[in-house]
Amino acid sequence: MLETGDIRWQPEAFRYTPGASVRYIDFEQGDDGNDGTSPQRPWKHHPWDKRASKNAARPGDADTYVFKGGVIYRGLLTANQNGRDGAPIRLTRDPVWGAGPAVLAGSERISGWTRGADHPKIPDPQSVWHAAIDFAPRSVWIVEPDGRSRRIPLARHPNWTSQPEDHKQQWFRWTNDPHPFRPRTGFSANDSKNLKGRDKDFVEGALIYSEFGWVMGTPYPTRVRAFDPQDGSVRFESWTGGGNASVIFRGMRYYLEDKPQYLDDPQGEFWFDKKGAGGVLYLRLPAGADPNTLAIEAGRYSDLIVADSASHWEITGLTFRWTSPAWELDLPAWDFRTKPFGYRPDTHPGCIRIWGRGEHLRIANCVFEDVVMPIHMQAVGAGSPIRDIAIEDNLFRNTDVGAAHLRDGAGWGFAEPVGVLDDVRIYRNRAENIGFRPFRYQRGSAIDLSHPQRAHIAGNVIERCGAQAINVVGGKSAYRGDVPLVRVLIHQNKAWKTMQNANDFGGIESWQHGPVYIFNNLSFDARGQWEDRRTFHGQSPGFGHAYYLDGGFKHYVFNNIAWGLSNDPTSPLVNCSAFQEIISYQNVFFNNTAYNFYTGSRRQAPHAGRNKYLGNVWQSIGERVFRHADPAKTAADGNAADAGPPKEHYDYGSNAYANNFFHDVAQMGVFEPSGRWLDRLDQFRDALRQRGAMAWETGEYAEASILRNPAQGDFRLAPNSPAVDRGAVVFVPWALSGVAAEWNFYHAGNNPADLIDEHWYAKDYMTDRDDYHLRPTYPLKAVHVAEEDYFVGPLENYVRGALRFASAKKTYATATHADLTKPYRVKLATRARHGQDPNYQEFAIAGEDLKSPQVFAGNLLIEAYFKASADGLLISKMDTAGYRLRIVGGRAEFTIAGEGQQASVRSQTNLADDRWHHLIVEADRQKKSLAIYVDGKLDSRSDGLGPV
Repeated sequence: MLETGDIRWQPEAFRYTPGASVRYIDFEQGDDGNDGTSPQRPWKHHPWDKRASKNAARPGDADTYVFKGGVIYRGLLTANQNGRDGAPIRLTRDPVWGAGPAVLAGSERISGWTRGADHPKIPDPQSVWHAAIDFAPRSVWIVEPDGRSRRIPLARHPNWTSQPEDHKQQWFRWTNDPHPFRPRTGFSANDSKNLKGRDKDFVEGALIYSEFGWVMGTPYPTRVRAFDPQDGSVRFESWTGGGNASVIFRGMRYYLEDKPQYLDDPQGEFWFDKKGAGGVLYLRLPAGADPNTLAIEAGRYSDLIVADSASHWEITGLTFRWTSPAWELDLPAWDFRTKPFGYRPDTHPGCIRIWGRGEHLRIANCVFEDVVMPIHMQAVGAGSPIRDIAIEDNLFRNTDVGAAHLRDGAGWGFAEPVGVLDDVRIYRNRAENIGFRPFRYQRGSAIDLSHPQRAHIAGNVIERCGAQAINVVGGKSAYRGDVPLVRVLIHQNKAWKTMQNANDFGGIESWQHGPVYIFNNLSFDARGQWEDRRTFHGQSPGFGHAYYLDGGFKHYVFNNIAWGLSNDPTSPLVNCSAFQEIISYQNVFFNNTAYNFYTGSRRQAPHAGRNKYLGNVWQSIGERVFRHADPAKTAADGNAADAGPPKEHYDYGSNAYANNFFHDVAQMGVFEPSGRWLDRLDQFRDALRQRGAMAWETGEYAEASILRNPAQGDFRLAPNSPAVDRGAVVFVPWALSGVAAEWNFYHAGNNPADLIDEHWYAKDYMTDRDDYHLRPTYPLKAVHVAEEDYFVGPLENYVRGALRFASAKKTYATATHADLTKPYRVKLATRARHGQDPNYQEFAIAGEDLKSPQVFAGNLLIEAYFKASADGLLISKMDTAGYRLRIVGGRAEFTIAGEGQQASVRSQTNLADDRWHHLIVEADRQKKSLAIYVDGKLDSRSDGLGPV
């Protein structure tokens, strides 16, 4: 990471590390009858290849398979072998054996080309070559002598090439006459400019890729079902996404594909006439080249290494190239053949694909280039793990779908969990040109994790992708199941020119449960174009965001750079916002830099409050810095609405705005249900104060640039910037398992007696993100406390975040037993909602299922940061049973009791010394032990109690 804020790729070098028993594989010169134990006597086939015979079919004790450099291995490996701890199965290469990369390819080299096309619908047949083959490719490349390959597109109309600043610039646009988005019939659109008067057969049956919907309109393939030449109307199967997703608006862009009539591009195209398992490949090459003089690769396999159960593998130093999607390009990701819907394996391919269970897997220093999808791992079967996965130091380039997608097997609409995704580490990978041909109902994100419990994503550089560079749905989705520990770290990543084929996502995006820590990242030009609205209305900011919390809860977003290409809504280069949230709360945005966006921070559905915006730099914001409510249409409308009763309730008292710095911003923002425009900093600040925000100071305006040279990527503070040494100090707790309450001892709004509970726990009954703010929390009510009892502590500088408990005033804070044990009533789906009634039923969540500070038979940990000058109580939930933590004789004493038994442990360290201390006490019920940790070190331990 450079001092300017830029991030450079720094992979760790490949190291050849063979195991105890090595076998060598040379696809060109090897023989399966050899013993395979030396480079001089290699096998031709890997034992996982069904074509393996003789000795190669009997690997014995082999644990390392070395592929020869400079050789292309062609075929599919179906794994039937696992390693063990300390002795993994290794697929690798030895740098001293062979010159060049060791390639695993999903293609076949095509030869025997004949000039001319005998198909009657192919135009200019003498410019076309053909060859008969025994498989059906969906991808073709020209391979140069130096190994570089150029993909030849499937025949399409119009002929187009992806443009650097607008991928879809050369596509056609729907004219939609006469109404801009109401179709004449069914799900359809018309193009009176480019399709009107065309022969029906020219359009019907083609694949169509079209922008669609008000949001999330990533083009993906579906078939044209009918065409009317009278007005150029095209009817096709509807898209998915809910709400208005099936809308196609005037000016949205599209193209047609996969008809012989489209094989007319002098820059090169192909089309395949499928007959049985094979057929005829027709090819038109750039500049009329003869394919017999070139190396032509045609994709045969979608996958290269597959397994339904993989354990203790290391795949290192290999190159994967030239795979093909399944023949039916319009197959959906969902499997509509089952009820409820599941996932289709054939639309989730991977050069390395685990479809079942996988543990202790490492993929490192590999190259995945010109493939459909490099890595896909998905849990299949209840409780199946995808666990302890390391993906590091790889290069991903030119992929259709993504780079690395890992899933627990469940998703939106499921009622119950499937597998477990845990301990995923994705380090120092580079990805370029990713995800511009996603399958139906998919998006084209590079790194995509669905429901990890623990994940660490760091040091990755992603340059130019169709959707998100990094997309994480933490913990679980909208289904049952208890996930006590979620800990996701996303840092030191570079997301460069993302969202180039999609909208309503973020360059770096996180959904659902935290804690999630997003820090020290750089996100540039997360586009999200709404070109239809821009051309129709004359302007549109699009809907791409540098960082997006899409129903994201308990996130710490700090020290990031958000860099927009343009803040002008009349430009197709505009970037909508630096930070976008919907339904999200309990998030802290601090010490970030946002430069050159239409909006600085957007927040939709802000009712729950519980957000903090602290110490951020906002520069060159074209509209509002804080769009934290829907703005009124005019300033007068907002003022009129504000004069009346509020139409909705927003929890202002738990929000904080402080220590921010602003330069070259058009308006400050909105945050009230009325949508009142608060253009100036003083107006915004005064409104926050009047509404009783936790912190309302907001920040200050700088007349000169706060940053040195952000337009050229230098995000250092200017030498005389007022922001120097004035960042926010924020306490960021480390994620622990099963947190039942978290009190930070600053009060909400204007009520010094209200100590909010900020814990987060992905509990079994949390399935609908719209209702998370209704879940039970356990705020403390402070007694005999006034405003002057709060003071600035060492953990925050934006609020008085420390509370003085004075014995003279008999100060204390409490949550009643009734509040801790109050049942929570909620309606939950009892079965998956896809393709069937989810059968919602009402449940009363009570007792141990609440996961409250009322401890039952489980373990217990209490963490506190305090200073004391005398003995006293820290926390207690005890009558004849329970727990208590207090200072006695200057020492911390932790006691638990139950069923007539009691156990205690006392610290050796004196804590009544009027100094701040970090204290952890722990009761391990299974081990029957108690422990005290003081300032990060084990202080004392004693016997405890079991699960009484």
